Amino acid sequence: MQRTRRIPFVLIAAGVLCGSIPASALTSSDPNWWLSCFSRLGALGDDSSAIFNVGMMLAGSVIALTAVPIGIGLRGASPAGFRAPRGAVTVVPALVAALGVSLILVGVLPLSFNVFAHERAANGALASSAGLLLMHRIHLRGLSPLLNRIALAAVVVLVLGMAALIGGVITLTIFEALAFGVVITWLHVLETQVRRFAVAPRTFSANSQQIVLSPIWGTRTSGATV
Repeated sequence: MQRTRRIPFVLIAAGVLCGSIPASALTSSDPNWWLSCFSRLGALGDDSSAIFNVGMMLAGSVIALTAVPIGIGLRGASPAGFRAPRGAVTVVPALVAALGVSLILVGVLPLSFNVFAHERAANGALASSAGLLLMHRIHLRGLSPLLNRIALAAVVVLVLGMAALIGGVITLTIFEALAFGVVITWLHVLETQVRRFAVAPRTFSANSQQIVLSPIWGTRTSGATV
């Protein structure tokens, strides 16, 4: 029987953002919103702001739900041949959920409502993203070579982007677009990879054991079965 192919949650969230943000920008009463930040779109109190804020809430809700299949996949990673530390199985889904909740709060608490609360929500999204990349470096390096490359690119983009932002080379809007773009790409690859673990067959029996060795700064892994 042919299995129905499910659309990854992260792609759904990305689709919501790619629809709501341009729609809000094209109908915004402030043509210079991009000189400030994306949150400016949600702070004007008109229909365009409603589109942006609702889009953020919907996308955040879907990303928060992504924590469920990621947690299930990581718990099934050991029988499939990748030994995820117990802490990572708990912390990574929690950080994904925190990222989603932060985006929901960005939409619920626009700049026009409460600047302090909105900035805390935005900082929460950034902190959750940084935490996910740190967890990848420490615990998930052997999961996927593609995921390793995307994680490295995300770190480079975040560091150079922050330096360019502080130096006045780019606006906050550009930094937000670059940073969230690479993080959402990493999260999509993570989701698609760990979903396979939930249904993957066992690769070793009770009489065999697989040991995966990966240097902390390396992106290639070597395996030995005894």
